Amino acid sequence: TAESVVRGMYDAINRRDVEAALAFVDDDILYEDFNFPVPFKGKERVRKLFEESCDGIPDDMLFIVDECTDGGGLSVGMTWYVELEGEPFPNARGASFYRIDPTSGKLVYARDVVEPPFKLGDVSFSIIRAVAPAVKAQLRRAREARGDTEAAPKAATANATAAIDPPSGGTAVDDEPGDAVAAAGLYALGAAYWFVLLLSPPGWQGLPGEPAWAVAPETLAEVVAESTDFFFVLPALNKFGIDLLGPAPAVHPVTLGVFNFAEAFIFMLLPLMLMTRKGRDLPTVKAWSVAMFLTNALMLPYLGARAAAPAPAAWREAKADGTAAGIAEVARGEKGLLSRAFGLVGLGVGVLSVYWALFEDPAVGGDLAARGEYLRQLVTEDRVSLAFVVDIALFSVWQAWFIGEVDEEAPAACRFVPYWGLAAWLML
Repeated sequence: TAESVVRGMYDAINRRDVEAALAFVDDDILYEDFNFPVPFKGKERVRKLFEESCDGIPDDMLFIVDECTDGGGLSVGMTWYVELEGEPFPNARGASFYRIDPTSGKLVYARDVVEPPFKLGDVSFSIIRAVAPAVKAQLRRAREARGDTEAAPKAATANATAAIDPPSGGTAVDDEPGDAVAAAGLYALGAAYWFVLLLSPPGWQGLPGEPAWAVAPETLAEVVAESTDFFFVLPALNKFGIDLLGPAPAVHPVTLGVFNFAEAFIFMLLPLMLMTRKGRDLPTVKAWSVAMFLTNALMLPYLGARAAAPAPAAWREAKADGTAAGIAEVARGEKGLLSRAFGLVGLGVGVLSVYWALFEDPAVGGDLAARGEYLRQLVTEDRVSLAFVVDIALFSVWQAWFIGEVDEEAPAACRFVPYWGLAAWLML
């Protein structure tokens, strides 16, 4: 039965025996784990999933089946949780559905839904209400592009789709529809970013610091001081005895290093954002200019609009045959002087940011241990600093996404090594 197959697979994983677990898996399995953006197709892909889930995991961390439906047939639904040292592990519950193949008797389909770490509560309904109109408009547009006779008339959807239609002046008959699912996810992530990091009340879900609407005067003064020391211009001038622009505001070296590292990261994303037709059709430079100050508070809505916008046929053809039509600076990864200049500046500011955070102003920053403790306090006690750390993590995702979109042959290190890989790719 499906239940006996799944229980046997769980027992093998709990023994960290990947081969025994795979004995219960069909060669043509489709395994959907909602922790991952794409499903695992085929036994070899599932092998890697199992190996990763077993590698370095404590022996006493176990998957425990809580309840299951009647396991007498080919399908079974289960609720489960993870325990460590005999105790339930925090935020590690889930529900799964499994189906076995009637011929092979092995698992051919699985879907795991895992407990999210953040519990948004009623906020999730607000996110759905905010995102639903944009998703509905994009779905209607996709139906029209397919020639679906049941699609809503164009006149009824013109106003709804105006915000995401590219101002290219041409027809979109042959354009590839935008990705409504990706757009919805990005809009939802943007709404969550705004609420969790900017608007949620003090102490919500254990978050440190105060929201934007109740920011303390000293926090606001520090943010202004960090912005004044943008890219270390004033501190560097002061070091050479140049006071034309006045003295640099006093900011802790760790805080200033983290701030400028995050700012240089989004700075380097601009060439990538402009390298596709979508980047040129949308108000990318304007969005990026504001995002230099609001970071992902604006980047996420922009990326939602970018995902919703159709991909023009001219861009797809240009990318396929290597021509430069419809591309700002790139033809299959070839970059211009602007890209290299951004990469060089980003590399320089990144190196200076690391130096500043680790070694600059020892009278204030102290030794490495003191700086490490100060960074820990920043992230756990100050919401603005926590937001910058979240921004750096999200920028790493955008880096991998954009480079993969414009240069399929880019080295893996350029895509997946945050910041430094981006600087290297821009300069290569």
